[in-house]
Amino acid sequence: MTSPSTDRRYGINSGVAFKAPCKVTTTANITLSGEQTIDGVLTTADRVLVKDQTDATANGIYLSDTGDWTREPDFDGNRDVVTGTSVFVFDGSTNDNTYWSVTTADPIVIDTSSIAFELAIVNSATTSSFIQSGTGSITRTAQDKMR
Repeated sequence: MTSPSTDRRYGINSGVAFKAPCKVTTTANITLSGEQTIDGVLTTADRVLVKDQTDATANGIYLSDTGDWTREPDFDGNRDVVTGTSVFVFDGSTNDNTYWSVTTADPIVIDTSSIAFELAIVNSATTSSFIQSGTGSITRTAQDKMR
């Protein structure tokens, strides 16, 4: 196993499998340029989980911009993502309060490997659903949690 390295410019440890949260995640293929409405939310220099590109090698975490988008520093190198890498999405009409995980097999090479994301966990104020791959979900209401 390789040792984690630190991005000295941003102080980010590339070995961290839980990434900083994203404001929104895509629900369809998008153009990776210009601020736009994604999942009902207008982006404005936000972290965006891009997971639905027709060319899955372009999937990943980006910073939205009025010009071309760039991959975020914690998702722009080959040591930044492995199978199971997860990210929380906190806004959106469909995908607010969700966790997504990379399902692509290691090794993953940025801009070469097709990167696939799978819904891992859905959270809400009244219900938390824990999605188990291929088996459905287990749901607990907020009232159950208080007991």
